Parts: sequence; structure tokens; C-alpha cells
Amino acid sequence: MNRVAPFALVAAGRIRDSFLTRVPRLAERLGPVRSSSFRLASRISNFLGAGYSVESLEAFERSRVILIAMPKPWLPVVVEQLAGTGFDWKSKSVLLCDSELDSSVLHALARLGASTGSIVAVPGPEAVYLVEGERRALREARTLVGDGTRVIPMARGQRALFEAGLSFATSLALPLLAASAESLRGCGVSQNDAQFLVERLFQRTLRGYLKGGRKAWEGPLSVQDCDRVARQVEALARVSPVLASYFFENAVLVSRVFKQDSAWLDPLAPAVYKEASSQ
Repeated sequence: MNRVAPFALVAAGRIRDSFLTRVPRLAERLGPVRSSSFRLASRISNFLGAGYSVESLEAFERSRVILIAMPKPWLPVVVEQLAGTGFDWKSKSVLLCDSELDSSVLHALARLGASTGSIVAVPGPEAVYLVEGERRALREARTLVGDGTRVIPMARGQRALFEAGLSFATSLALPLLAASAESLRGCGVSQNDAQFLVERLFQRTLRGYLKGGRKAWEGPLSVQDCDRVARQVEALARVSPVLASYFFENAVLVSRVFKQDSAWLDPLAPAVYKEASSQ
């Protein structure tokens, strides 16, 4: 007879990419595993080295927490199937795992009394997790990943805003690194030296921000040194009008983000866009 375990899992898709593959003691906690077929459920259970495959969601009835890990298009069907089981949802928590969505997609289960939430791993070398949802679901998320693992709680329904914050630190930051290196290469600095300087400067900027926040902002933009910024823009325009436009537009937006009037940069616009349009 299969033992009763606190966690059950309904899963599909690329489970090999899931943070569940890295959860300590999962084998001690995971019970029934269901997927689109019994065979696939068996494969998922074997891959995780935890749980046992089942044919029906009814096998989840005695599990305290139900984990859902699957692609977004399949979620509505799974939520509908779970809602139709007739479980006593007031005693259960449902955690959405590894999804770009948050617990709002589980509203049908929440209406039935389930405590709902979501959990996702934050990119990086150490195990850090972002969780959102109702209080009981957050406690279960902490139990899932284990004591001593950093768990960062977030307000409900704010997942898209969180992802925007990640984009600022990743996909939007990387072009700045590349632009810095390209500018240095344009003035004759070797590739290795350019990368060394970029790493050194960005680390210094990060340390400054962690220590002083916005007060660490420095340089000609922060003090509105128009002559010096103009020389930088003109130098960039001679090498790469695209980089000159990128620099100028970022300078305008950064000034506004830091609550400054960006009008002092307006005289530089004609030169920037004239060079760009001539290419």
C-alpha cells in the first residue's frame, strides 16, 4: 500500500528544468504523481526519484499540498479537473511551480477554500525562491524547499512587476555592459582590457548602490555637466550613431527616473539623430 505523503504533484512538460529536481528530501515528502498518462507520470516520478505514479486525481485526496508544474496552456484544464474532484479544499494548499503566472490562475480552487500560492526559483548560483499567495500556502512553500533555504515572499498578483524588476537587472542590463565594452573597444582598448574594465566598473557601481542606494549615482549625468556629456555623445556618434542614440536616450530616461528635469539634454538631440539618420 502506498504511504501517505504531504505533497502530491500533477506535472507535464520539461520537468527536468524544474526546481523540484533540486529540492532536498523530496523523496520523503512526495506521494502521488499524475500526468497526462500513467506512463508519463511514471517517467516523471522516476526522473525525480520521488513519488509514485497514479491514474486518477482522486489519489490526491489525502495529500495536504498539491503541486502543479506544467506549461501555461494546460493549466485551465488541470485546475478545472481539480475543482471537480469534490475534495475538502479548506484543508489543502495548492502551489503553482515554475510558472510565469501567479496564483491568480488558481482562483477556482481558492473559491472552494484552498489556500493558493506560487513558487519559482530566482536565477543565480544559490537556491533562492520567490513565493506569493495566501499565508498557509507560503508556509507550505517554505516546507517544500527546506529549512535554511532563502525564501522571498511577495505581494499577491504582482508577479509581472517582479519579472520587470528581473529584466532591469538581466536582459536590460546586459546591453549596457555590451555598449560599455564596445565604446572602450572603439578607442583602441583590447577586448580583454575592455572586459576587465567593464567588470571592475559595474562591480563598483553595484557596491555603491548596495551601500548608498540612489545617493551613489555619480558622474557627469548626475551633476548635469552638459559640456562633458556632449563630448561623450559626439565621440560615440563618430564611432557608432546607434550607441550615441542609446547613450542619449538612456541619459534622458535615467534623469527622469532619478527625478531630474531632462531638459538640459535637449540641445544634444539634433546632433544625435542627425548622425543616426545619415547611416
